[in-house]
Amino acid sequence: MLNSKANILTIFPHRKSVALNYLLFLVYLVPLCWLLLRIPFVKKAGIDSSILTGLFLFKVAAGIAIGWISLNIYGAGNDYWDLNKEGWIEYQLLISDPREYFSNIFTSPYPAGYGGMFGPLDSFWNDLRNNIVIKILSVFNIFSRGDYYINSLFFNFLIFFGHIALYRVFIKVYPGRLIRVIIGCFLLPSMIYFSSGIHKDGLVFLMLAILVYCIFFSLQQNRFTKKRILFAGISLVLLFLLRNFIVFALIPAAFAWVLSAIAKWHPFKSFAIVYLAAGILIFSLGAIPGVFNPLEIISQRQSDYLSLGPSATQIELKILSPDLKSFMSNTPQALNHVLMRPYLTELPVSSILPLGIELAFYQFLLLLFLFFRRKNPDPANRSFLYFALFFSFSGLLLIGYIVPALGALVRYRSLYLPFIITPLICQVDWGKIKRLIQVKK
Repeated sequence: MLNSKANILTIFPHRKSVALNYLLFLVYLVPLCWLLLRIPFVKKAGIDSSILTGLFLFKVAAGIAIGWISLNIYGAGNDYWDLNKEGWIEYQLLISDPREYFSNIFTSPYPAGYGGMFGPLDSFWNDLRNNIVIKILSVFNIFSRGDYYINSLFFNFLIFFGHIALYRVFIKVYPGRLIRVIIGCFLLPSMIYFSSGIHKDGLVFLMLAILVYCIFFSLQQNRFTKKRILFAGISLVLLFLLRNFIVFALIPAAFAWVLSAIAKWHPFKSFAIVYLAAGILIFSLGAIPGVFNPLEIISQRQSDYLSLGPSATQIELKILSPDLKSFMSNTPQALNHVLMRPYLTELPVSSILPLGIELAFYQFLLLLFLFFRRKNPDPANRSFLYFALFFSFSGLLLIGYIVPALGALVRYRSLYLPFIITPLICQVDWGKIKRLIQVKK
């Protein structure tokens, strides 16, 4: 594992036959496709089996693409292949020293012990985010023998359930709009790309989707079953361990959503009260010495990111201070970064161009929504749409405050896109636009 005390040589598994690995990939792919179509959770989504298989194969292809690009363009020293390598080392540890294998994930090699929970630099908690992925890969290696692409196949089989969960939520909100919901939940370019690599992003997406699914259907059916509470609790804990800042954005939005649904309040009233109270609490804590201070944590996180040094896609950030004035003055820049960049005119590296084109399309889609919006969905689902908006907006704002590189920014932003773009696609009146175009012809 990363920073593990285990004294093991850092090696890659030997690939004696590329053809054999290709064959093994197909041997696993076919039964996984068969199994996917027979799992009750997937069958209840109501998607035609041929479409569902195609979506899964597209997800697998995205995993292969990000693996190939990261190796052949960025070289072997990148996060995706490094994690796969560490997973092979952990597999070897499982064989040679099971006691160390099962205990090292709880061991901190740092002088500070278990401090630094919210920092992106050297700490037990920062390592744990990668070590969770590495442990999963070590289990996959029992069957894959360390092959990156076979591990990617297994990894994306798991992550695909996140897409299914999110689809089942949105198809309830927008019944009859199957193709549009599929596009929003399965096919958004940066979301499918970044969530398909062997990294934390896919697991974060899976945990987030499961949590939203559990809350949504519990509120729909007016009962929180033990099973859903268990899955929601596990998802929330793993989400906190993998990317704790998402939980900061999630809790007030989810609380306002549940409050609106249970108290039968108008969503605007519920979210206004919760966010006003949360804002007062957050900015008041900063005035109390020795108390948990979210503003100080966010400011320190920005400082830690900046200390990592410039990257190929570095952008300028105003330095944050843990006070209201500093956060207010930094808000316009933060919003510009997460909502407008990368511009089509800025190309720090060529790989940014497709992401700029994708963002420009979403901005155009927003314009279509503003001018050709159709009737709102069932009022019973409006509280969920408020949740999607407030959660995404606050999460993106945190990214804008903290992240000083476009490459990392678009990657973190991608996980919020289904919650923003799916409602836009579904609520644009495409029929009206089509009729308008035909009249002009």
